[in-house]
Amino acid sequence: MSSNKPIVLFDLGQTLVDLRPLVAELARVVATEYPSMSALADRIAVTWIVASHEEMPRRPGAPFASEFAVASAVLGRLLRDRGPSIDTEGAGRLLRRAWDAWEHVVTLCPGVTPGWLAQVRQRTAGMGIVTDGDDENVSRLVRKLRLGPYFDTVVTSESVRLYKPNPAIYQVALERLHAEARRGLFVSDTPLDLEGAHAAGMAPALLARRGWPSEVPRPPGAIALSTPDELLPVLDGFRRSGRFEETHGIIGSSSPA
Repeated sequence: MSSNKPIVLFDLGQTLVDLRPLVAELARVVATEYPSMSALADRIAVTWIVASHEEMPRRPGAPFASEFAVASAVLGRLLRDRGPSIDTEGAGRLLRRAWDAWEHVVTLCPGVTPGWLAQVRQRTAGMGIVTDGDDENVSRLVRKLRLGPYFDTVVTSESVRLYKPNPAIYQVALERLHAEARRGLFVSDTPLDLEGAHAAGMAPALLARRGWPSEVPRPPGAIALSTPDELLPVLDGFRRSGRFEETHGIIGSSSPA
């Protein structure tokens, strides 16, 4: 890549797309299906999203399973532990109901707007999404939120049969963008994602999302972003110095060099 502009890869869920309404929708579906469990529905939904993330087959050499399959199995187990007799297929139907309802009202995370995405794109030589997701669900979100014009590539775990933080999933995105890792920045709300990006040779940036679902420290060497706007001067700085550095207190209102 001859341009002196950087490339930026993003995680999708809770970095760009707000997942909190999905959790709320799943709680509503559980409470509707099992009225006796209404008081537990919120807790079940929060536990479900955390446990689903933790139980993705991330270990090297682990057999691949789709995100939806893992999430359905987790939901079924959580429900059975509290009484209802439901198999993984039945839990998957409940999850699909929640997802479909959420998709009608899905929004971008706070601070992520079409204008902001346009500013990021202006400052970069390429943008991509790297997400632990299934092709169909991710494609639906990209279409619904009209993200296509901003991103040059979308790499899902299903498409490469690998989950973050395996470095290979980031390398696929870099190859599609014809980009060197040293010119790349990976932005995520999840420290585990950043470990894989660092192992792939990219600079990591932790975009904090307060209260989601627990706050964790950033990995060593990761750039801290309190808001999406703080990414803009980081990108401008790379144009000047060839390095990704924190720029606390500077909001990216200036035009890119």
